[in-house]
Amino acid sequence: MPEGSSSGNGDELFRVALEAAPTGMLMIDSSGFIMLVNAQVERLFGYDRSELIGQSVEILVPERFRAAHPGHRAEFFREPRTRSMGSGELFGLRKDGSEVSIEIGLTPVRTREGNFVLSAIVDVSERRRTIEQLRERTAELTASVRERDALLQEVHHRVKNNLQLISSLINMQMRRLESGGPREALAECRQRVEAISLIHQTLYQSRNYARVPFSDYVRILTSNTLQIAGSGCNIELQIDSDPVWLPVDRAISCGLLINELIANVVRQASGNGHQCHLHLTLRSVDNRVRLVIDGPSVLDRSNLSALGLQLIENLSLQLEGNLSINEQHVAIEFPLIGEQ
Repeated sequence: MPEGSSSGNGDELFRVALEAAPTGMLMIDSSGFIMLVNAQVERLFGYDRSELIGQSVEILVPERFRAAHPGHRAEFFREPRTRSMGSGELFGLRKDGSEVSIEIGLTPVRTREGNFVLSAIVDVSERRRTIEQLRERTAELTASVRERDALLQEVHHRVKNNLQLISSLINMQMRRLESGGPREALAECRQRVEAISLIHQTLYQSRNYARVPFSDYVRILTSNTLQIAGSGCNIELQIDSDPVWLPVDRAISCGLLINELIANVVRQASGNGHQCHLHLTLRSVDNRVRLVIDGPSVLDRSNLSALGLQLIENLSLQLEGNLSINEQHVAIEFPLIGEQ
């Protein structure tokens, strides 16, 4: 029994405590012979304690680990300290030849009779089965996500290509028309199609198929619009934007709204020789997005088609936004995620 304890009652208390332990408790001497076991060890390994007392502890070690075990035991007795046993997965060998996954805690015990080690043995088979099931499920989900992403990537790529085809068809039709109302209407339609196509292109390139990096999108969209306008349109655009990510439906609505406003300024500025300064601000605070465009004639109703004005109002409603407009200022604030 441990040093510092009196014989008799102390020895009995130690055995009672050992027997009452909720985990398997097994004591061996420095030669590896089993001195004490409790009922939990009997249940765990399928032996009666009379079959274990006096036997080498290697009887409980699977054959493939048995040769190395005496060396590990000798190493522990050279530097005895309380610690867990081993650094990897441990297995015990039952009487029926089956193996059980276990964890073992080692505690050195010094007595008048010599040095011993008390092993606390816990069956972790169920825990490890659960961990393995979680690993398998995680692997399945990871594979499923990869397949979904590949599918979404292909979908956005095809949608982008189809929209570009529609834009090309509109271009072909425009070339058959002389300048004037019908040609300008088709040009506006083409620009709207390209604004939507750019959403899918941005998604395809970002590899995030749920949200659009809208700050990047706005810069590309406005740059494309001004390039199409050409040198006859003297517009200087300053963009001040937070890193905003929008769900796809929000991005399409907001992108079309920006397209209408910038296109309206382009129509107003084309050919008049005056320089136009625009300032676009995009902010995201507390799950709300605020878009502001300031500049002369940003919403010149005399130069805005009835369809364009209707689109701006309808897109604002789709965004569930609060729209504030005058000729030199347009602001809309809307929730990042719409109500379901």
